[in-house]
Amino acid sequence: MHNVTNPIIINQNYCDQDEPCPQQYSAVEISNVMYSNIRGSSASEDAITFNCSKSFPCQGIWLQSIALARQELNQDDDQVAKASCSNVGIISRGSVSPRCSTK
Repeated sequence: MHNVTNPIIINQNYCDQDEPCPQQYSAVEISNVMYSNIRGSSASEDAITFNCSKSFPCQGIWLQSIALARQELNQDDDQVAKASCSNVGIISRGSVSPRCSTK
């Protein structure tokens, strides 16, 4: 992947309105998904986004051999790709970057 806006994303709280949407109470249950051998650069700060439902958290999301860096806007920038993760059960194998923080 090169300069991709959302390299890895699951968003159960998707909203297609300009106004903030209320918390979603119904969602498709997502489980047993594997992302493997993904390398490249992200155009957005969050290279990995898991925005899962509180009612139906994502479970069994596998990340294996992931290397995503932030696309540098110019050579003076020191930007690091981040992961934004909520209500998700992650299983990591091998080198994974960026990683979800544990809260």
